[in-house]
Amino acid sequence: MGYNAKITSKGQITLPAEMRKALNLQEGDRVTFARGEDGRFYLEPKTDSLGALRGIVKGVKAKPGDIESWIAEARGRRAR
Repeated sequence: MGYNAKITSKGQITLPAEMRKALNLQEGDRVTFARGEDGRFYLEPKTDSLGALRGIVKGVKAKPGDIESWIAEARGRRAR
């Protein structure tokens, strides 16, 4: 199945709602366009590494096990 999108004068496109839902994309999320060995282009949700998140939260005192529970909670919220 294919989806059509119009390219604006700024080179932007709007991903169809069904595609955003299938990829679990929300406003502000990023995507990566990659070219496969077959020459086709693919779109993937971009996930940042945990290292990229270092320093975004200041002044939070985490107890042992907090980070694992935060990750589990975030995964449940964004589950596919």
